[in-house]
Amino acid sequence: MAARRDGRWAGEPLVPMMVLMPEQQRAAMLASGAAARPSVRLDQLYDEAMAKFDAFCFWYARPGRSPAGLREIAKRLESYGSPEALRIAGDVRVALTEAG
Repeated sequence: MAARRDGRWAGEPLVPMMVLMPEQQRAAMLASGAAARPSVRLDQLYDEAMAKFDAFCFWYARPGRSPAGLREIAKRLESYGSPEALRIAGDVRVALTEAG
């Protein structure tokens, strides 16, 4: 077998890898990730906005799923979108308020 540029042998499967960490560190990482992550509803609204209004409202911009990115999505939907985009923008703002 010949080696490819990435150093693996052709046809060689990837090796699954698991990283174990102390329980306290794991709990802290999970807690910080849960606090920074928006609700499932915000994820759904983000996906819906990007799927339906990407070309009309976002052009080159790719706002993230953070609260600041979601506020930018609502602003762009309100500025450049259709009545359905205004509904999604309102839902985003309400969900952000509820998420805290």
